[in-house]
Amino acid sequence: MKVPWALVLTLLLAATLSAASCGDNKDVTAANQSLVQVSVDAPDTAKSGSTFGVQVRALNVGVAGIQDGRVAITLPSPLTVIAVDASAGTSATFTNGVAGGTVQWDLRTLDSNSQSRIDITTMGVLGATEGTKRLTVVASMTARGINPGDAIAQDDVTLIQ
Repeated sequence: MKVPWALVLTLLLAATLSAASCGDNKDVTAANQSLVQVSVDAPDTAKSGSTFGVQVRALNVGVAGIQDGRVAITLPSPLTVIAVDASAGTSATFTNGVAGGTVQWDLRTLDSNSQSRIDITTMGVLGATEGTKRLTVVASMTARGINPGDAIAQDDVTLIQ
C-alpha cells in the first residue's frame, strides 16, 4: 500500500506543532485539512508608563486555506492599545475601555503553509500604590471550521513601577 507524501508530511507537521504547542502562549487546532496555530508573545516584564509590543501570529500548516479567519485579542486593564500593525492582506481595529484594550484582527483567508502576524503597541500605567501587576493577554481565533474556544493562546506580562 502506498501512502501519499502529503499525508505523511501533514502528520509529521501535526506531531511537531502538537509538541510545540504545550505552552500557554500557543494553541493548535485542526480545520479543513490543515493545522492552525495561534500564538501570543508578550515580554515577561514591562515598565509602567512605557510602551511595549505584543505579537500575535496565526500559522496554517496543511493542504487547504482557512476561510473567514478572525482573531480577537484582549489586553486587560490597565493596558491600552496605542497602535496595531497587521500583515499585508489582513486588517485590524482596536478599542480601549474600562476593562482594557481589545483588538479585532480579520485574517480573511489564511492560505495553506502560510503565516500572518499582528504587532500591537500597548502601554499600561499602574496606580501610585501598585508595585507590580501580572496581566494575561489572550488571543482567540475563529474561522470556518474553527469554533470559539478551539484555538486560544495567552501570555503573561508583569507590569512594574
